[in-house]
Amino acid sequence: MKKTVSAVLAVILFAVFTLCAFAMPLYNDEVDVKSDIYLVKSANDGTVLFSRNADVPCQPAALLNIVTAMVVLNNVQDIENTAFAVPKETANMIAGTGVATMLLTKGESVCVKDLLYSILIRSAADSSITLAEGVGGTVENFVAMMNEYVRSLGCVSTNFVNVTGLDAEGQYTTATDMAVIIQNASENNTFREMTMTSVYQFQKTALYDSRRIFTTNLMIQSGYPDYYTSTVTCIKSGATEQAGRCVALTASKDGYSYVAVVMKGPFEDADRSGEKENYAFIDCKTMLNWTFRKIRLCEIANPSLTVAELPVRYSRTRDHVRLVPAGKLSLLLPSKSDTDSVVFRVIDEETEDEIKAPCPKGTIVGKAEVIYGEQVIEIINLATGDDLPFEFSGFVLGVIRDVFHSPVAVIALILAAAVIVVVVVRSRRNGKSGKRRGMKS
Repeated sequence: MKKTVSAVLAVILFAVFTLCAFAMPLYNDEVDVKSDIYLVKSANDGTVLFSRNADVPCQPAALLNIVTAMVVLNNVQDIENTAFAVPKETANMIAGTGVATMLLTKGESVCVKDLLYSILIRSAADSSITLAEGVGGTVENFVAMMNEYVRSLGCVSTNFVNVTGLDAEGQYTTATDMAVIIQNASENNTFREMTMTSVYQFQKTALYDSRRIFTTNLMIQSGYPDYYTSTVTCIKSGATEQAGRCVALTASKDGYSYVAVVMKGPFEDADRSGEKENYAFIDCKTMLNWTFRKIRLCEIANPSLTVAELPVRYSRTRDHVRLVPAGKLSLLLPSKSDTDSVVFRVIDEETEDEIKAPCPKGTIVGKAEVIYGEQVIEIINLATGDDLPFEFSGFVLGVIRDVFHSPVAVIALILAAAVIVVVVVRSRRNGKSGKRRGMKS
């Protein structure tokens, strides 16, 4: 019964589930998603729930304003009392592009706080340029700071060449990287509060009276029921021709937190209602709602669970010992699924063939794959589930068995027996020869 896996066969998932691979993708077949690129993962343990083309490069559109804002927040200590003048070349840089702006006037001095709000809730390109030159001296220097920032987060599949978010050669990101970027940014209270603002009142400047701006992050607007999602805690959206409709956000409910990124979402009248709809928002809402409704954290392993058994040497009272998980393991699983659907498969090459007594309970002796939905989702350590004390009689019997099971020992015994036989035969012959000589004399 060597390494027999117990408590391991896939049993029954509730009828509506057709399981996919747990790692990537996991539940893509559970919802209808029209966008080309998406990723939904746990903010707590990184478990990927939905994924398609998450590592395929894509234009970032205004999602790059997440990075713009973070670089500014990391370099400007007092955003309320610091102001930057609008560069004179700003209008020329965005003329004819159709990008969103605040219609800032060259030379106008604008508070950094106002500029940040305008790029995060409106994606105003003239505000981005003003911030870039104010912090970096030049747009080029600031772009270098943006790239340095994302590298510090470990995002090696992202590169920026401008601060406007306009499609450009050499500018790209991935849903995987953008998930890291938005999750990191969401930990900044100022950033998070800004993105969750629906309406913002600009301060009065020397050239303009107070102005109001409205968010384009429509998933936080209850007036847009097709998009609105109450679980959102931090969000940024964007759109260009090559990037399609995009959104990156964090969401939380009932102690569960997730990161979601959707890119290359279509903007079309799919339901023939007469109005085009942003499917980055719709798809993101669909995946989040499904996740919060279906997924729960389930404990699927602990040291009381027998995963396998191994034979024991040098023990007279025990011939096998239980192998158990070295610690507890919890996974995000469908709330109505049976945890017996989790399979533990011992990794032979990393697990002992047998256990030698004495061996204390809890000794790490191997590893096992944790399999769910036909996909390896974790590798755990296996430990002995029982104490194996020293037994003198068992040790002696074990040594004897070792001797008789060792090819070298068997050969040595055969040779020894052969030598003894030869000695006995010769001794007898010598004895007979001596008797004959005595009789003759």
